[in-house]
Amino acid sequence: MSAIFKSPAFVLSGQDLGESDRLITFYTMLRGKMRGIAKGAKRSRRRFVNALEPFTMLDLSLALPRTTGLNRINSTEIIDNFPFIRHKVECFIMASLCCELVSLWTKENDTQEDIFKLLQWYLKSLNGGLHPRKTTLFFKTFLLALAGYAPDFDRCLLCRRPPMSDHVIFKLHAGGFICSECRKSVEKTHKISLGTLKSLRYIQNGSLDNFHRLNMTGSVFEEAWSLMKGLHCHHLERVPTSYEAFKGLKLEIGK
Repeated sequence: MSAIFKSPAFVLSGQDLGESDRLITFYTMLRGKMRGIAKGAKRSRRRFVNALEPFTMLDLSLALPRTTGLNRINSTEIIDNFPFIRHKVECFIMASLCCELVSLWTKENDTQEDIFKLLQWYLKSLNGGLHPRKTTLFFKTFLLALAGYAPDFDRCLLCRRPPMSDHVIFKLHAGGFICSECRKSVEKTHKISLGTLKSLRYIQNGSLDNFHRLNMTGSVFEEAWSLMKGLHCHHLERVPTSYEAFKGLKLEIGK
């Protein structure tokens, strides 16, 4: 008899498997990322009743294989399907991106409860009507740190002093910035303002409870958004496919 694994979980993604099955990727609280086969899910939706839709929160039960092979979805019970997100295009695209990022950054059966809690905060915040892009910026900044790639927003990579001028040059590959005194000798790419640097430092060094306290101008927000996208793509060595959905979508600036 197969062992049964039970845990709260989020649905990250799903794909067809053969003529009748679906392969679902979850992020569980107890074991991190896991995959499971939903037998007959393509032929009949009655058994799972929309429980396998992206970013649904579940009480998940998986039948684990005795030796090798894939887990089988034993049962699911919806905790929250975040209906507001599903009825607003911008929120749906943002949530899809962040679920993809979690999947790309994590390995199977590698427990990171902080990532589970971050995803839970994020989806609840989006569903509660918080600004989609600002909430997503917070999520991506925290996720990068949890993945072990937290940038150094405090001191120059070369002289190790805090920034003194209005702009610095950020180096994606090094995960830090070059100050105005040192930047004359380096290629000027990813120039960002001191306001952007301070805002990202505030997010990274703070807590999710600080969300409402951060005010950003439109230009600072766009710089921070671009830099965070660049950092994720650089370290992942790929552009998440969810970014394709952003093309042609009129996005509000962060506030």
